[in-house]
Amino acid sequence: MSRMIKMDLETAPEGAVIVQDIKDNLGRLLVKSPRTLDADLKRVLLLRGIREVLVQDNSRKSREELDMMLEKEKESVRRRFSRLSDSPEKEQIIRLFVQALEEYAGEQNLKAP
Repeated sequence: MSRMIKMDLETAPEGAVIVQDIKDNLGRLLVKSPRTLDADLKRVLLLRGIREVLVQDNSRKSREELDMMLEKEKESVRRRFSRLSDSPEKEQIIRLFVQALEEYAGEQNLKAP
């Protein structure tokens, strides 16, 4: 089974497969999944206020590669703050950045369970 990722509709590529029904703010069905995104559909959805879509991820990256990417990003955050003097505030900032990265990865289905 392929993974799914949440994408900003503005940047979602044409040809992406929408894998979750899309409803408007009144609960009316706008798009039944699965459906391939094209320019016309994107334009209509944007006009209806839809900003994000859940699409099939066709990348060839494995979970291990994605977890390694996440770990590299977390290490990068730690390096960026390494120039600051040690303090509880610095540790709290680093912890918040790392937590945000982990939450984002979880939302994007990037992190292994």
